[in-house]
Amino acid sequence: MVATGSHAVETSHTVVIAAMLQAMSIDKWSLLTNAITLLVITATAVAALIQLRHLRAQNTLNAELAILKDWNDPQFRQWRLYVAGEMQTKIKDPAFLAEYDAPEVDRSRHPELYACDWLEQIGSYLKYGLLDADVLLDVTSTSINRLWNQLAPAIERMRVTRGDSLYENFEYWAAKAVCGRRRIQEEPIPGTCLECATLKGVGIGPRTIFRPAIFGDTPE
Repeated sequence: MVATGSHAVETSHTVVIAAMLQAMSIDKWSLLTNAITLLVITATAVAALIQLRHLRAQNTLNAELAILKDWNDPQFRQWRLYVAGEMQTKIKDPAFLAEYDAPEVDRSRHPELYACDWLEQIGSYLKYGLLDADVLLDVTSTSINRLWNQLAPAIERMRVTRGDSLYENFEYWAAKAVCGRRRIQEEPIPGTCLECATLKGVGIGPRTIFRPAIFGDTPE
């Protein structure tokens, strides 16, 4: 009877040990499975981030190419030539300036407004982060500075009757272009320029207008 009892105790210990070993084995497999799952999730996340980066780069490139396509469009080129040439003579005539006071400006006589509309639209994309600012400003800063100086007198006159928000996004683009150029050239950025470049409405106070030339950038 004693031997039988001893055998039963040994059998019980064996069962317990086997159960413990089985539990340890299950735990090891569970840990291994979890580790593999985590590795797969991490690899998937990294791949997704890389893909998103590529997609963003592609979207940025497509946007920049679309802007360049519009910029080189024959009609837009004609407007730019008019702004740089004939308009600069007309803008000195008080009678010509007075035409901007009309509720509806005659665009057959003022095609520069079409250019302003396009520049305002792209400026809004820039302001709300829909375009890569570094890329856009690197390509356009000189041209936008020149266009803003050429169009500023007309915009300033129209703001008298239409409010300071008129073409504010075009103005934002011009202000950012000055800051971007100074940053690239490692020149000091005047506080006023930096402030106007970060405001929603870039004009410095009522009835005022941002003029890049004030900060050492002259039309080219």
